[in-house]
Amino acid sequence: MATIIAHRGLDETHPENTLAAFKPALSKGMAIEIDVRGSKDEELIILHDPTVDRTTNGEGRVADLTLSEIKKLDAGSWWSNEFSGEKIPTLYETLDLVKDYGIAEINLVVEMKTLDPGCINKVCEGLEKRNLLNSTVGIGLIHQSVDVRRRFYEGSPNFQCATVANTAQELTGAIADPYSSWIYARYLMSKSDVEIVHGAGKKIIASGPGIMDNNAALIASAKAGADTLMAYHPESLCKMLNKTA
Repeated sequence: MATIIAHRGLDETHPENTLAAFKPALSKGMAIEIDVRGSKDEELIILHDPTVDRTTNGEGRVADLTLSEIKKLDAGSWWSNEFSGEKIPTLYETLDLVKDYGIAEINLVVEMKTLDPGCINKVCEGLEKRNLLNSTVGIGLIHQSVDVRRRFYEGSPNFQCATVANTAQELTGAIADPYSSWIYARYLMSKSDVEIVHGAGKKIIASGPGIMDNNAALIASAKAGADTLMAYHPESLCKMLNKTA
């Protein structure tokens, strides 16, 4: 069965991109998608937006804040009082959680939002130290640029990069990419598309507009043979997949 990827964790019931949202997703056998960006002092944290305004009680650009300043912020109260005091996690805190609770073949999808000095080595070394390279896929700035994929490959040839295919017409070029082992498919793939990708020795993340938020489309992707499903509604998707299994 395809692995469900909980986009920013279980963010329908928990504050997004927090350890509180990640732990239950991992415990249910899902992978998690996380957003990685650098602070002013070049520490890697997990946050989607370039500012802390939307999901914390603070203000300002992440790039202008030190890790110490970021760690003083409350990243849970905006969601509900139940999560008051929840902090923005660092990359390494998140990797420790994945190591402890991840049970799927693919546990982690890392979306790189920024490329700060030394970040590639930090990501690769952090994953290697925790034996997570084989269960992690990189997207974001990674899937957008062959040069970035090359740099991650140089950081570790075992780091799994994805390259994007927005349409079926882009699939041949995506498969030919020398630095990727995954296709980040942002359209509804047919069974024959999936067979072509698998025949080339690569795997698939089913995603994209009208798919991530559409459980019926994700179930169709699973039936076509996609390896993983990026979902906005992972828990309801899990129930639907179990009924169709």
